[in-house]
Amino acid sequence: MEEERKSTLNRNILFLFNFFLGLGGGVLSFLIYLLSRFFIVRSWRFKIDILPTLILLSFFLSSMFSSYRNFSLGNFTLLLFLYITYLFLRKEDFSKDDIVRMLDYFVLGSSMLAFGGFVGYLYNGTYADTPFLGKNGIGTVLATSIPILQLSIMSKCEVYHYLFLVFTIFGLMLSMSQGAWLGLFVGELFLLIFGDKKSRKSVVILLLFALLSLGIFTVHSAITGTDLLSFFYTRLDPYSPSKVERIYIWKASINIFLDHPITGIGLGTFPLVYPKYKLPEAYETSVSFTHNLPLNLLAETGIFGFLAFFAFIVSLYKRGLSLYRETQDNLILILLSSLTAYLGHQFFDGTMWSLHIGLILWFISAIILNFYEKTR
Repeated sequence: MEEERKSTLNRNILFLFNFFLGLGGGVLSFLIYLLSRFFIVRSWRFKIDILPTLILLSFFLSSMFSSYRNFSLGNFTLLLFLYITYLFLRKEDFSKDDIVRMLDYFVLGSSMLAFGGFVGYLYNGTYADTPFLGKNGIGTVLATSIPILQLSIMSKCEVYHYLFLVFTIFGLMLSMSQGAWLGLFVGELFLLIFGDKKSRKSVVILLLFALLSLGIFTVHSAITGTDLLSFFYTRLDPYSPSKVERIYIWKASINIFLDHPITGIGLGTFPLVYPKYKLPEAYETSVSFTHNLPLNLLAETGIFGFLAFFAFIVSLYKRGLSLYRETQDNLILILLSSLTAYLGHQFFDGTMWSLHIGLILWFISAIILNFYEKTR
């Protein structure tokens, strides 16, 4: 009886964890989940995966050899908490039904986030925003959740799933986050390449809803006289100042890596070092990250951190695709598509370095690996 009670409590905590994660409240998700482990988990023996541990070790070395050691170690502490959360998630005995329900709560949270972003748009008239998560963070969460919504439509096809899809597409468009748009595009391309007839049909449905949403915003902008469309088209301009500035940042990042190729400049120290490497033609002096995940890893953690991280990502896709070929389970394919959309955005931004968003990577990774091991 006691075991059953704890099992029910643990499932409810995981559902709450996913809801707040979808809502963009990764810090609250982290606190709820990690604090609950002290009351629920009996054994503190963990599954130690080699590649995530190598990521932790390489990032620690980059912090220890950094010229800004104390600052970098502070950023490493954040990664350490994410890693500990990942270790607990790897201990979970997720059933497929549990995973589907957890993802439903994630979608519920992200739909509410999208609605909140829409309300933010109504106030500022140009893009979606919320008091606790900016437009790029909103873009990351919503691009990650849309493939999961497609899974719900494929398997359950409830009316409210279509309603959530409308909210989420609205929110993603209004985030004006080009990186999130491109991330979702790559995730959908992944579904088209590896998916079955149902998956491809869900991509077509998504495209139709996106076109419908764009039409609605066009009419709304024309009637109300807002700057939505003009702002939208400036985001598509390949020669806009923000895009040109990112190229300057990328060039500076390469120079930083070439000067610190082994362990980098230290985790999280890019904004401190960048002013020394800023190109003369660049105008921004305060930059939080490189706006490109590979370059950020190379600059801050060197070749060791870069190789450890991407070896882990490659192993996730290798195992996930192997499992999908064996089981033909669309849940696995959707998780990989969602991960693709998430990582695709990181080639143009750096939202995963925050606790709000970074937890999503470790959560999806733990689900894929737990599912993979259950079939072995």
